[in-house]
Amino acid sequence: MLFRSDWITITSTNSGFGSGTISYSVAANTNGGARVGTISVEGRIFTINQQSEVLGRFLIGTYAGLARQSSSPSNASSGFISLALGKTGSFTARLTMGGVRSNFKGTFDASGNTTNTVARKGLSSLQVILQLLDVTNETDEIVGTVSDGVFTSDLLANLAVFSRVNPSPWAGSYTFILEPADDTDPTVPQGYGYGTLSISTTGTGQMRGVLGDGTKISSVVPVSGYGTWPLYASLYKNQGSCIAWVTFATNHMLTATANWFKPAGSSGNLYPDGFATSPTITGALYVSPKNGGPSIAVSGQLTLGGGNLQSNLVKIVVIAANGTVTVSPVASDKLALKINPTTGQFSGSFVNPAIGKSTKLSGLLLQDDDSGSGYFPGTNQTGFVIFEPTP
Repeated sequence: MLFRSDWITITSTNSGFGSGTISYSVAANTNGGARVGTISVEGRIFTINQQSEVLGRFLIGTYAGLARQSSSPSNASSGFISLALGKTGSFTARLTMGGVRSNFKGTFDASGNTTNTVARKGLSSLQVILQLLDVTNETDEIVGTVSDGVFTSDLLANLAVFSRVNPSPWAGSYTFILEPADDTDPTVPQGYGYGTLSISTTGTGQMRGVLGDGTKISSVVPVSGYGTWPLYASLYKNQGSCIAWVTFATNHMLTATANWFKPAGSSGNLYPDGFATSPTITGALYVSPKNGGPSIAVSGQLTLGGGNLQSNLVKIVVIAANGTVTVSPVASDKLALKINPTTGQFSGSFVNPAIGKSTKLSGLLLQDDDSGSGYFPGTNQTGFVIFEPTP
């Protein structure tokens, strides 16, 4: 039988958070000669039996992750969790589901399990079942489910493991785009969202961007030791959301498939009937030319389409190293464009024949292939901006 009040001290020879054999020696304080209890070493919680064997390993610290329904996801069944685990197995947590934030606390048992009922004002309570994965899994994760009796969402949260002495291998500034699931479907945004995701050496991921309908998104969450980053943004006055597990590859590329929900009746002229769609997120490390990155000087074809345009607008553009852009042929659309070499972001305008007025456009370049994507607003839709470099 294990007792959390029975404490012993051990010394670990494994100073990192990675997998590997952990050596330890019992130093002091036993319960009547029986070495039992749960102890903490270098951020790890160990469960010790009477023979002083390591029965489990749970890592204390901050976990962050997502809850999402595997089939028929919705705004109500999508959310984000942040959990701080203490030495004795106690924790405090912040859970946002469907834009509604709830705080709760509890304690994991000796096997790493806990079940909590989380009350929500004006809504049905949530049952949150969590499990800390132990040393046999070597994953440093929390798994579980969140349910309101109607939906049941799978939950996964990862430990924040990076620090100044254990820097993140994915540190750097990334640019990314959100490609529409179908850029020919006028019932959902045809524009490409875009943004930047900066990962610090200590693993903090700070994202700023804009979706394909012009809605701004932002988030600050740690990247996990497995190269995953949980994106959750509550939108449209907490009635909608965008959620995705972003995955980093060893070649400093990032990918994800997002779920994006906008409710019917939202304010504004764009998509008043709402939508649910699944854009694809792709991105790559972006290094400013002044910091040793490649020049942005390139030529290619720029295409504008959708967004209430009756036909695509196609131009040939030549981008100079300083970000100035030459557009041809010059026509009544008066399309103009400029690019910031430091960030890869571009902006411009053109006369939209659908409304007869100047319309702004924006987007950014991906440095891995010199392509660029963005959006512009139409009368009740958004259109796409695509730059394809000359082969």
